[in-house]
Amino acid sequence: MRYEYPATLEIEQGGRVTVHFDGLPGATWGETRDQALEHAKDLLASAIEMLQEDGEPIPPAPPANGRPIVVAELS
Repeated sequence: MRYEYPATLEIEQGGRVTVHFDGLPGATWGETRDQALEHAKDLLASAIEMLQEDGEPIPPAPPANGRPIVVAELS
């Protein structure tokens, strides 16, 4: 199944970029925006798999409102 969620990016002191998804557990980071968004694909997949394993509902993706969309393909 394909999941698409908008990512929230925060630039930390020193330039590191942290990424999280509203309504989903976890966060990741990268040295650059592109690297952080690449890591976010794994975070999104892991968060959804964790919710599924726990029998929890997958929350609907909120509106992007200009945020980048991250895609995870799960089987």
